[in-house]
Amino acid sequence: MSPKHGPWRAKAILTPAAQRQIDGYDTREMIAADRAIVAIQTDPGIGDLTPGREPLRDYQESGSGVRVIYYIAEYGSHVVIVYIEV
Repeated sequence: MSPKHGPWRAKAILTPAAQRQIDGYDTREMIAADRAIVAIQTDPGIGDLTPGREPLRDYQESGSGVRVIYYIAEYGSHVVIVYIEV
């Protein structure tokens, strides 16, 4: 019997600017950011298209206050995180 796999996820790629933002986070902020990134990986279309700035998408997680600006690349198999704030 083959093992059950988790849900499909797009690969997340951080720009250098987004990586610098995450490097400064404490544990609580890192957990919140990770949860938002996983939500985007499992459903790349979850964010709203940014008017006048397509293909950028804006995902805001209510409750945690996390905001992620990203775009979908490679036919949905990759998401590029441009900006993230907690």
